[in-house]
Amino acid sequence: MKYLITLLITCCFCISAWSQQRAQFSQYMQNNYLINPAVAGIESYADARFGYRTQWTGVEGAPQTFYASIHTALNKNDRNALPLKILNRNAGGPKTNANRNNRFHVSPHHGVGAIAQMDKAGLLRTASLNLSYAYHLPLTNRINLSSGIYSGLLQMNINRDAAVMQTPDDPFLYAEGVNILKLDLGVGLWLYSPDFFVGVSGAQLVKSGNDVYASGDGPRATMQPHYFATGGYRVNVLDNLSFTPSVLLKLAPSTGQTAVDLNIKTIYLQRFWAGLSYRQKDAAAVMAGIHISHLLDVSYSYDFATSDMSKVNANSQEVVLGIKLNNPSKVICPKWIW
Repeated sequence: MKYLITLLITCCFCISAWSQQRAQFSQYMQNNYLINPAVAGIESYADARFGYRTQWTGVEGAPQTFYASIHTALNKNDRNALPLKILNRNAGGPKTNANRNNRFHVSPHHGVGAIAQMDKAGLLRTASLNLSYAYHLPLTNRINLSSGIYSGLLQMNINRDAAVMQTPDDPFLYAEGVNILKLDLGVGLWLYSPDFFVGVSGAQLVKSGNDVYASGDGPRATMQPHYFATGGYRVNVLDNLSFTPSVLLKLAPSTGQTAVDLNIKTIYLQRFWAGLSYRQKDAAAVMAGIHISHLLDVSYSYDFATSDMSKVNANSQEVVLGIKLNNPSKVICPKWIW
């Protein structure tokens, strides 16, 4: 039975060649904090987001993920975040949204944040809580560099009550449940301006043998490092219309897995946005959202499987609610790309 549970953990982690040690999201483009801790504190307000994703809808035991994240800046002085009508009161103001971030030098500042996440895939349950810190340094009036780190705990366990066994009274299954607590660590760099962003990050950098707690003599899950590289460029077509193509490269060296996401988003009137995404050998996604006010925004995405999962109509859905807190300038649309 011990080997059966070991196989169960392995299968749960290998449902997708890439994603299921790291929860998969389609809308990370509007919340890059999910993949890079250096993004913490990039805006002039506290950015809180709540997301729920159902992957491979209709497939029994398919992954379901919920997350809550929040990050904010400390000691940030960004006069570019003031409403455009206030900036234009002075001669030489930015005049348009396209160049509003060009006038003032953003001061060095700190960023802090937290992410709580719960993921269910088959019998496997994972929960994590991470705290992060970032430091933002202006290189020029337009270009800034931030570095960040996060650390926290990740818990994994098997839901024995949902298991269907040929021998339900097996003493190993009931005497030694699988419950593992691990340290988690990640780092990142983020180079950004009003026109572009480039980021690199690493996640799950603590070696898999370092358990904080593991119940009984059960099997151990193997956590593998993951690395991300991303970049995007904003093209201002009109004052109120822009496009941002971007790319995300994902690497898992220990398994030899690589994957590439190609994305494009467009935003109109600083309120309405839509996007397309293609994940290599996995899925294509359509998404849209609206910035309702300086407090709320909401978005939705639908993924069409392009892998073998398409044979069972295994599509995915994701919804995200955003709340801007401590936003005295009443910023509606994020100023640094998304």
